[in-house]
Amino acid sequence: MKLLTRKDEMMLLAILRLDEEAALISLRELLNAQTGKSWSVGNVFVSLEKLENLTYIHSSLGAPSAKRGGRAVKFYKVTPVGLKALKDARLMQENLWDGLQDMVLKA
Repeated sequence: MKLLTRKDEMMLLAILRLDEEAALISLRELLNAQTGKSWSVGNVFVSLEKLENLTYIHSSLGAPSAKRGGRAVKFYKVTPVGLKALKDARLMQENLWDGLQDMVLKA
């Protein structure tokens, strides 16, 4: 089983949250807002390419837009393989956290 990095996990969750609007710029904006960190366009793009190569996501082109000079926007969706990777990551984290919540909260 390939383990998701935290970055991969956040990217997959952002794609799920944005649903039909999951495109490069909207993903970057959501990740910036949700994490309080600045995600560069290049950073998001590289992550999307990696996840697509792993078959955790797939992309499709929307209709060309005059606003974008006739270019189409690429949209992303999480695949069943990606959903399983997310489920596995969450289960592993829950197992590791089991019984430690009180200890961490007291620190």
